[in-house]
Amino acid sequence: MMSSVVRIRLRNTMGIRGIPEQCGCGRRTGIYTSKTKVNPGRTFFRCPTFQNDHLYKWVEEAVYKEVQDELPKVECFASDVMKIKMEIESMKTVEEELKEDVRKASNELKKLNVIMKVGFLMVCLGVVICLVLIMFDKADGLSLNSY
Repeated sequence: MMSSVVRIRLRNTMGIRGIPEQCGCGRRTGIYTSKTKVNPGRTFFRCPTFQNDHLYKWVEEAVYKEVQDELPKVECFASDVMKIKMEIESMKTVEEELKEDVRKASNELKKLNVIMKVGFLMVCLGVVICLVLIMFDKADGLSLNSY
């Protein structure tokens, strides 16, 4: 007689997948521990009415179904993580390329700075030479046209 009761209870999950929050009657389920000789210490979800036609589900079965339902999400997350890792590697490559471009631009700026300084010195030297020539020209009474 006991085994037929157990079979009825095992089938009475009321079509609820995973961890049941409430029975089909609307009452919240509780977690209980079996005290039978067949399943001593085994935990189960049960409608608090304890009627055989109400919810009865072993905890490990509920958890197993819950995990099964979540595995596709985990696989999807794993795929997303792989895509993100690939994007990060791609961004690292771009970052290195940009750093190299900045180094090149910095070197070019240094070269241009030197060229500008040399150019400025050349202009200043030219101005000084012109002033010296003008001063000598006035001192000698010569004109610039005589050169």
